[in-house]
Amino acid sequence: MAMKGDKVVRASRASATKKAGASRRVSARATFDLDEAVATETTSSPARSFASTFSGVNLGRAVGGRVRDSDVNDFLRQLIMLLEAGTPLLRSLTILSQRGERAAVRNMVADITQYVENGNALWQAFERWPRTFMPVEINLIKAAEASGTLNVILKRMVVYRERRHMLTKRIKGAMWYPVILVVTCVAVLFLIAKVVVPQFRDLFERLDIPNEKVPKLTHFVMNGAEVLTSVPVMIGIVAVLIAVPIAYMFAVRIPSVRYVVDHIKLRLPRIGKSITRKSAVVDMTRSMALLLRSGLSMMTTLDLVRANVRNTAVAAVVGQVRDSVERGEGIEEPLRRAGGIIPPVVTDMLVTGEDSGQLDQIAEHIADTYEEEVNITIGTIGELIQPILTVFLGVVVLVLFVSLFLPILTTINELMNQTSGAGTD
Repeated sequence: MAMKGDKVVRASRASATKKAGASRRVSARATFDLDEAVATETTSSPARSFASTFSGVNLGRAVGGRVRDSDVNDFLRQLIMLLEAGTPLLRSLTILSQRGERAAVRNMVADITQYVENGNALWQAFERWPRTFMPVEINLIKAAEASGTLNVILKRMVVYRERRHMLTKRIKGAMWYPVILVVTCVAVLFLIAKVVVPQFRDLFERLDIPNEKVPKLTHFVMNGAEVLTSVPVMIGIVAVLIAVPIAYMFAVRIPSVRYVVDHIKLRLPRIGKSITRKSAVVDMTRSMALLLRSGLSMMTTLDLVRANVRNTAVAAVVGQVRDSVERGEGIEEPLRRAGGIIPPVVTDMLVTGEDSGQLDQIAEHIADTYEEEVNITIGTIGELIQPILTVFLGVVVLVLFVSLFLPILTTINELMNQTSGAGTD
């Protein structure tokens, strides 16, 4: 009965597609002209998300919690296995909507299943979840359904999603690691200033150590600790720590500000050139390789890459490349002009790939090479930060030890001298 129902659904979908005049079957390596669809996708971002709120489109959040990237990858892998086993698409979706480990995933798949069951294409069902599936992925599914290569494209999508997710996770970890260490160091210093230093001040008073005999370094440490732990300073520090991230989050929503910030990120010493710029290149070239290899046209590929790249400065360069290709001038000139954003060696390789007709392979090679370099840099930075912070903490502890114990040692030495002098008399 289930198989018969699936056949009826597929027959009704085929009939509806035929009446609409939208059925086109091409080879797996055919070029799909999706410029009109891409124009709708790539101009979306905030506007599309806002409009989707009023059109019944999901925003990537289901009942039961947020749909995580790992959940989506598991769903896609299970869908691939069912399709390769010969299970019809609708039946596969129905099975997965009942067997997901998390309620959020089950609800998402159930929504996709219902939409497909109503006679819509799979890419249209994915389009209902814009925060879960990127425009690149939606258009890939659209091309795959038209060419009959859904399994192949889904496999490429899963690999693409996982590598993108892992690189992002490593970069975030590399950025958060020093932040956590610095915050820990500051917390320890604050605890010392709040608890330890006042006890030494009281000890100096009980020992009747005159202020003129207290070294300047000790006065500086004790006064600094008193200022640091005062209520106004603490409130000011907390206010700054809260206000700066919030102001940054709102500021980068302005396109011009976001462009400037992203441009600065690419030019930062060490981190900017070794991590931010290379990860942006990986983002750009891997998307380009995936789309070209899946049979999309160059214009469509560049449109989708521009929408997919997270760094707006790099996205602007991709937009210039797209305009150049549209004029028939190729990709070299705009990439050469963007030498401060796109490394010259990347430009050389992409131009070589364009001339040889192997742009997808060259782009994939660039992405693999730069991803490996980013991973090496992340590991190196982690190894460098630990000894630097260790030396810093060692110097701080030494300064605190000398400044706090020196007056006590001096007083003890004077008392011993006085005692020995009295004994001699």
